[in-house]
Order: sequence, then structure tokens, then C-alpha cells
Amino acid sequence: MTSSPSAKRRVGHVGTGMTGSVALRGIADDPALDLVALKVSSPTKVGTDAGQLCGRPDVGITATDDVSAVLDAKPDCIAYCATAVRREDEVIADIVGYLEAGINVVTISAIPMVYPKAAPAMWREPIENAAREGNSTFYATGCEPGFVSLNLPTALLAGAGVIDTYRMDEYALDLDLSYPIWEVLHESMGFGKPNGHVPIRIAVGKVNNDWEPVVRYIADTLSVEVDRVALDWETILAPDDLDTALGVIPRDTICGHRWQLAAIRHDRPVVSVQYFAAVTSTPWPDSWPRPAQSGKGGMVFRIEGNPNMTLALGLDPAPDDSTNPGVVATAMAAVNAIPAVIDAPPGLVSAPLAGPSIVTRQTRR
Repeated sequence: MTSSPSAKRRVGHVGTGMTGSVALRGIADDPALDLVALKVSSPTKVGTDAGQLCGRPDVGITATDDVSAVLDAKPDCIAYCATAVRREDEVIADIVGYLEAGINVVTISAIPMVYPKAAPAMWREPIENAAREGNSTFYATGCEPGFVSLNLPTALLAGAGVIDTYRMDEYALDLDLSYPIWEVLHESMGFGKPNGHVPIRIAVGKVNNDWEPVVRYIADTLSVEVDRVALDWETILAPDDLDTALGVIPRDTICGHRWQLAAIRHDRPVVSVQYFAAVTSTPWPDSWPRPAQSGKGGMVFRIEGNPNMTLALGLDPAPDDSTNPGVVATAMAAVNAIPAVIDAPPGLVSAPLAGPSIVTRQTRR
């Protein structure tokens, strides 16, 4: 469904958690977008003005938990930012409902769909069918996976010649400070768990589901025929009791982990994504490559070939905003894509969008 390019784009928003509230703020700040509906899941937020839920003055749109109210507002696009943690089926059903109603959807909540061709069938098939039925458009994005692991490599490879290997290393450091959610660090990543524990994100296939589409996208961009995608991972143990902002990680329990997902061709990795997770006191193993700036997280893109290429990316918070910059970038990747998704042909957007031609949030309110 499309709207007049000269008119403001009518946007409905779903989700006001850590990332959703940042996306809501981005929509409220953008003069090219018109917030017309807000859906929340918490009863305590129902009836609250959207501005109050994202640190902005009242905007005249109050939160509702009624899907029909969102549909009645007739948005051109839904910015779907509700969490998908332990509710993947519900997220798919929500997105399908909006698409079937003829409303375009931009989301950060369907990570495997950043490259639909390589997404699991449980995600791709119902969303694809719903977009076809509703003559609507769907796009999944975010920071990483998202524009960092798709858009930036695409631009980098424009200057490449012969390519032997491609690898992106992501450094998630000081997680007790930058992402202080113990359930995620302890349960999903395994921090504080005993030796031999398999982190849940490994055990349930989350790493494969979320990052294999990235690896497949780069391999397809390079026209590499992939024999298989292999996961290699390891954890490191605390040499002593380690103090962190979220409490003590006991000696001989997990204090960091590394995994690598690689597209294998002729028994060698040709495209890889590697991830390092650590807290403030994690000792750095000599066998692990170090980040571009000591003690600072970010991403490093490494291409071996002719020419060799190395690109380091860091995300830093604004001086007056303590929000995790990765959270901000995740939210804004979705918000910035809204006009292009509305204008795109119906169906699944199968390649990373280039982003806004004009960024309209020029001044800070």
C-alpha cells in the first residue's frame, strides 16, 4: 500500500520497550512522518500519550492495546518494535495480521528476515503469504544483524577485486554496563554458568537463525556456492571471582564467549561472522583478535584479497544521552526505512535498503 510521496507518511507504532521507545521518539521527531496510532502490551501504558512514553512532549496520540484501533487509524506503515524473546510465534502472527490488512511493516523484531531468501521457513512463508494477500510490503532491519552487517559490507565490496575471505568481527564489551539485563547475560549468553554449559543462544539455534541469513547474503553477493554453514564456539572461565556492575561472576564460571558462523567452500571458511561477548572484568585471551580500539566494542570488517581491506566501526553514545548507541542505531535503521518501504513494490524487501535520501531530523529538540 502506498501513499502520496508529498504527504506525510502515516505511521502506526508497536512496542515501547528499550528499543521501541527510541524508535517511537525517532518517529515523533521526524517531520516527514505522522504518528497516527500506538499499540502497547502493558495495561499501565494504555491511555498514556505517546510523547510521555519516549521522553517527548505530548503528541496527541494515546497508547492502546486494541489492534482494531490501530487498523482504524489507517497507517501507511507499522513500525513493529515489540520484543520477540520467547514470543516468536506471536510476533509472526502480529506481523501477518497487519500485512493481510494491507498495511506495510518495518520491523526490528524478525531478525532472521533481514535476508528473506535464507530465513527459516517458519518466518518466511507466513509473512510472504500475508504480504501477497494484503498487497503490502515487509522489511526487517536493525543494527546488527541489519545495516551494519548488510549495508556496510555491500558498500565496502564495491571497491573489491579478488576476494579470498570476508569476515566481520563484532565486539560486545562491557555488557554489564552497556546492556545491563542479567537474564540476557546469564541465561542467553551463559555468564556465571558452570564450565561445560552451552549458552542458550547456541543451544536453541538462535545464532544460526539470526546470523546465517547474514552469512548467506554476503556469500550470494560474492556469488560463492556454499557447501555448508558451520558454527564454531567457545567459552572462557573466570580465573577469580570477577566484580561486575550486575554482581560477582564466580571463579571457574563463564565470563565470556566467542562464536563464529562461517560459510564453508571446499573445506575453508570464505564468509564469516564472529562475535565476542565480555563484561568489564573479562580477561582477554591471547588467541582472540582484539578490537580496533583497546577496551572499546564495535565491529571490524576484514577482507583478504586484492586489495586487502580493514574497516573499523564504533558506535558511541551522544554526550547527553546514556542510551546504548547500538539500541539507537537499531531503532533508527527501522524508522529511516519507513518512506522507502511505503514506496516499494508489494512483497518482501529482499536486499538491504540504502537508507533515507534526506535525514529530516536536523536539530535536537
